[in-house]
Amino acid sequence: MAEPLLVVQAVTKTYQRDGQAPHRALDGIDCQLGRGEVMVVVGPSGSGKSTLLRTLNGLESIDSGAIRVDGVSLTDPATDVNRWRTEVGMVFQHFNLFQHRTALDNVALPQRVVRGRGRAEAERYARDLLGRVGMAEYGDRYPSQLSGGQQQRVAIARALAMDPKLMLFDEATSALDPETVGGILELMRNLARDGMTMAVVTHEMGFARDVADRALFMDAGRIVEMGTPEDVFRHPKEARTRAFLEKIL
Repeated sequence: MAEPLLVVQAVTKTYQRDGQAPHRALDGIDCQLGRGEVMVVVGPSGSGKSTLLRTLNGLESIDSGAIRVDGVSLTDPATDVNRWRTEVGMVFQHFNLFQHRTALDNVALPQRVVRGRGRAEAERYARDLLGRVGMAEYGDRYPSQLSGGQQQRVAIARALAMDPKLMLFDEATSALDPETVGGILELMRNLARDGMTMAVVTHEMGFARDVADRALFMDAGRIVEMGTPEDVFRHPKEARTRAFLEKIL
């Protein structure tokens, strides 16, 4: 049987801030994600959701445990994490676009720098991806000339331009106005339908129920409950999960 695309085993992460007690952000995390599957991660603020996502492409180191993506160990000292990070696309809450570059350049430049593609090839692919995310007419605009939802669409196109094996979405809609959220969620639904492997931190419960193959509920750095969306959202076994869902549904 083929190994899942993502395997997380006994991962711990502790933050030590000056003058404060150590904070265990991740406490023995175990999960996995098959190719073409969507995993959603939900939970209260400070539960470790974003930290977990950032460990999956090496933006955060871990104290112990193991993470493998497509058979490559991110915790092996021999692994070039900077190179490997190019295989894992990430979309952040606040877009993180290059402000002095046009939308087209934001999508094309990383291809040229990281993938070594020529200008014409990179720009052609960038235009295709901007069209895919509904931004074909905005390639010559700068981020300051775009709405929040439009910037997030460009950020998604930029991540896709690297042809990632895994896409990570860290609360990609939480900084957007309510009218814009639906369009971004539909775009993410389309990626899921196309077979993109995705790990998604979200507060959008309707989206989580509709799209996910598996769901995790986290609290205090631990996975409290894990299973299908039906199991976790409609028939939770744990009292902590039920209390959380009662407040937000």
